[in-house]
Amino acid sequence: LPIEYADFAAWQREWLQGDVLEEQFAYWQQQLGGSLPILELPTDRPRPALQTYNGSSFSFTLSLALSQSLKSLCKAEGVTLFMTLLAAFKVLLYRYTGQEDLIVGSPIANRHHRELEGLIGFFVNTLAMRTDLSGNPTFRELLKRVRETALGAYAHQDLPFEYLVEQLHPDRDLSHSPLVQVVLVVQNTPERTVELPGLVVTPLSYQAETSKFDLTLYVDNPGSELQGTFEYNTDLFDRDTIERMAQHLQTLLEGIVVDPSTRISELPLLIEAERRQLLVEWNDTRADYQQHLCAHQLFEAQVERTPDAVAVALEDERLSYRELNARANKLAHHLCSLGVGAGEVVGI
Repeated sequence: LPIEYADFAAWQREWLQGDVLEEQFAYWQQQLGGSLPILELPTDRPRPALQTYNGSSFSFTLSLALSQSLKSLCKAEGVTLFMTLLAAFKVLLYRYTGQEDLIVGSPIANRHHRELEGLIGFFVNTLAMRTDLSGNPTFRELLKRVRETALGAYAHQDLPFEYLVEQLHPDRDLSHSPLVQVVLVVQNTPERTVELPGLVVTPLSYQAETSKFDLTLYVDNPGSELQGTFEYNTDLFDRDTIERMAQHLQTLLEGIVVDPSTRISELPLLIEAERRQLLVEWNDTRADYQQHLCAHQLFEAQVERTPDAVAVALEDERLSYRELNARANKLAHHLCSLGVGAGEVVGI
C-alpha cells in the first residue's frame, strides 16, 4: 500500500492544528453556539433516565414514480438527493414536534483524498446539520437553507465530532446523546457484485436489535427505487408508531414533488385512512333526541340527569350543569326586569 491508516492518522494530527484547527472549530462554534435544541419527539413511553440502545428497524420502499420524481426535483433545484431528503426529514420532525430549530446528524465518509478511497480503516465522521425552519418557509426556500448548511458542513468535515463535543461543552444528560438525537444516512455507493471462483455471493439482510440514537433514517439508492429503513429505540417507540411515521414521510415526499412551493406547515402528512378518521369518523357525533323539545328544555333535562358534571370549560374555569343553569336563570330574570319578554331580540 502506498499509505496505511497509521499514515493518515499521523497526517491528520499534524495538519489539524494551529490556524487550520481554529478555522474549522470557529465554523462549528458559530453553527452550534448558544443554547442547543433537544429534539422532543412524541414517544410511546417516557424517556428512561439512562439512555438505552435497545432497538429494532422497519424498512419500506418508495415507489418508482416517487423515487424518479425526487431525483428530477433534485436536478431542477440544483441540489443532491441527500439535501432533499434532509430537508424533507426536517419537515417531518418539525411537524411532529413544532420545533423550528433542528439538528440532525449525518455520517460522512471523510475520504476526500484519492489516496484514501481504497484504504481499509475507519474514517467516518459525524456532521451536526443545524437548520432554522422559522417563518414557515416554502419547501423550496427551506431546501436552499439546507443546501447552505450542508455545503458549509462538508467544507469543515475534518473536525472530529468527539473533539467538537469536548470543546462546546453542551449540557449533558445521560438520557440522550449529545448534540444530535436523530440521524439521516443516505447510502449512495453503487452496489458491487462480488465474484469468486466456484462461489455465489448473496447479500444477507438482518434485523437490527440495537439503536445508536433515538431514531435513524437510512435511505439506500441501489437502483430505480429508493429503499428506506427506520432504526429506532424500542424503549421509546412502538413498531406501529414507526410504521405510521414511514407512511407520513412518504405522504410528505409526494406532496413535495407535486408542489415544492408549498409552505412546510401546509404540506400533506396524513394518509387517507387517518384523514377519514379525523374528519369523518371522530366527527360522527349524531345522536337521537326528542325533537319536539326546545334547546333550553333539553338542557334542563340534562341538568336533572347530571347536575354535577362539567358543562362548560374555559381555561382554568369549570362550570357544572347545575351552576350553568343557575347563571342562565339569573340572567333571564335580569332581562325580564329590564322589560324583555317572549319574542324580543336580545343582542349578545
